[in-house]
This record gives sequence, C-alpha cells and structure tokens, in this order.
Amino acid sequence: MTARQTGILFLLGAIWGAAFMLIKIAVSDVAPATLVAVRIAITAVILYATMRVSGVTLPRERQPWFNFYSVGMFGLVIPFLLISWGQRLIPSSTTAILGATTPLFTALINIATHAEEKINVERIIGLIVGFVGVIVAIGIANAAAGNWIGELCVLGAAVCYAISALYSRRVFGGMKPIIPSTGQMIASASLLIPIALIWDGMPSALPSAKSITALLILAVFCTAIAYILYYHLIDSVGATKASMVSFLIAPFGVVYGSVFLQEPINPNSIAGLAIIIVGIVIAGGSWRAILPKRPTSA
Repeated sequence: MTARQTGILFLLGAIWGAAFMLIKIAVSDVAPATLVAVRIAITAVILYATMRVSGVTLPRERQPWFNFYSVGMFGLVIPFLLISWGQRLIPSSTTAILGATTPLFTALINIATHAEEKINVERIIGLIVGFVGVIVAIGIANAAAGNWIGELCVLGAAVCYAISALYSRRVFGGMKPIIPSTGQMIASASLLIPIALIWDGMPSALPSAKSITALLILAVFCTAIAYILYYHLIDSVGATKASMVSFLIAPFGVVYGSVFLQEPINPNSIAGLAIIIVGIVIAGGSWRAILPKRPTSA
C-alpha cells in the first residue's frame, strides 16, 4: 500500500469510528427509527448523485433489486436500528468495541454454513479467543447492571453485518461497487421511511441544533463519503487490505467517546478490544503476514 492509500485507510477508520459518538449525541432527542431513516435517505441522495455524475446507472431487472433489498435489510436497516436503540443504554466506546466482532461472526457463519471457508484449528482458536474478548469487554459488572440489553443489540447488529457481507459477496460479484452501495441505500430508505413514520410518528418538535448537526455529519461523512472512500480503497488495494479498517474503527471510537463525551475508558474494555483483535487476526490467518519470510534457496 502506498502512503496515500494508507492515509485513506486511517481516515476511513477515523470517520467510521466517529459514527458511534455521533449516534450517541443524536439519539438524545431523535427517535432511533427517525434517526436511521433520515441518515439513510440523505446518504441515498448523495450516492445516487455521485453515481449519475460518474455515468453509471442502476439495473432495472428484478433480481438485482431483490438483492439490494435483502442486503440492505441485513446490512443497513436492522443493524442501524439495533445500534441506535442499543446506544441509548451503553457508552459509544462499548458500541465501538462490540462492533469490532463482525469479522468473528463472519468466520463463525462461514464455518457453520460451509459458505466459503473450511473448518480448521486456526479458525476455531481465533473464534474462541475473539469471543473471550467480548466477554472481557462487556464485563460481569456491566451485565449485572442491566446493560446487557444494549450490548446484545450491538452484537445482533454485528451478526447482521456478517450475514450481509457473506451474501453480498455472492450476489454482487462483477458489479461496480457504487451500484450495490447506492441500490442498498435506496432500497433501505424506502423501507425505513414508512417504518419511522409508523414507529415514531411525525416529530412534534425540532431536535436540538447539536443533534441535527450530529445527524448531518453522520449521514454526509460517516455514511456517504465513507462508502465512497471504502469502495475507492477496494478498487485500489483490494477487499482484503481494505477490510483492515475494522482494526482501526474501535480504537478511534473509544478515543472519541473519552475525549468528546467524557466516557470513562475501563481497563476491561481495552483488554477486551485487544483480545478481540488477536482473535480476528488468528481466525483470518493474517498473523502469517507478521512472521518474517524464510529466504528461498537459490
């Protein structure tokens, strides 16, 4: 990776890491369903405009749109709602740490369904280590205090992200990345707007300026621009290297929560995050890249 590509990777981690803090701010006086619907609708408009400027069009066949709705449901609608509800109960830093478990759930579902990868000792060890990290990060005290409901919401979102990632790999191969991204956003917005109106009703009063600002930053930067940067990274360095952003999101999320929301950084949270990352590295086999290569004989 070049210095520019590495810089984009860190920038993307910083942007996505801020999403948890912004959600925490926005849900203080914006209902979760309304928050998610507005966020996705704004993103859909921005991505569609970007796609049209690029000269790309959306498919008209039924099957791609069925896939857009399916992936959008598991990759956007359900997890965004779960995270927005969960963050009313737990700190943004905890959300960032538990959100880092998505690669673990992806590997677990892969093993359970034999979708892409075969079972081996390495992956089983990585999964066990990773889920030990989840237990350490949550902590017995937090669970006893009743925070486990919010934590389960975030873990449920991580499972949805894993399902979405596996399914999208199978159905969107060969498409320009901007097409499934925009299609998912449009499909999700068409689902979320009526859900928000039914669930939350029309807002009786305008949210605070602080919440509106957080929502706009969340939609424009943490969703629309972040997706564009992510797919640019996939095009330039490949999906495997681009996925390394998952290692950066949680640390940025913890720092933002501590600096801007004055959330305490618990030792068990940091220890749990470190164990989760070790589990991901083992389960994904990327630990081999750290080892020095043996010189080949002439």
